[in-house]
Amino acid sequence: MKKTVKRLSAIALTALLLAANLSGCIWEKNLRLSQLEEFKRSVYQKYPDASVSCKYDYGAGVHITVQKQSFDEESAYTILGWLKPIVSDEEFIADLFELYEKESHGEPNWKNGMRPVIWFDLSVNGKYRYRFTASANKEVYNSGRSPDSYTWDGYKTWYGSDNENGGHRSISAEEVEEGIKRYS
Repeated sequence: MKKTVKRLSAIALTALLLAANLSGCIWEKNLRLSQLEEFKRSVYQKYPDASVSCKYDYGAGVHITVQKQSFDEESAYTILGWLKPIVSDEEFIADLFELYEKESHGEPNWKNGMRPVIWFDLSVNGKYRYRFTASANKEVYNSGRSPDSYTWDGYKTWYGSDNENGGHRSISAEEVEEGIKRYS
């Protein structure tokens, strides 16, 4: 009887700890927009060993990840060069914003100009090797601003970081553009 009580107590404690840890998790959903299928095909055609994940969460933005055994500068900028024109296309943005409008459920931040950030990771063994990000507007969202005060960028300006061997190096928007041009 004592063993059973101890075992049940241990199970209950484990369940509570697990629930507490998971309560802060973000529940991402698959992002299924037709334009991203073109991107996936391009990746799989050139890098058949890669896997591609496209997810979103209303509060955390869009997360696109390409996972494979290794990335060099050429593969990173080649793949980003395929993604950039897709996500900056007006039709893609309209479809993405329509989805986010539904997800907002009338939440005031959406009405006040909050738009999703796009995060693009090139990952090896679950850790990003390269990370790129772009925003709809040039300014960071601030709930105190008027929605009309933002400068539209349309996901055209990308910034990045290179996390080679645990060392972090920021990549400016100019460097990103040069890399895309170099390898496209």
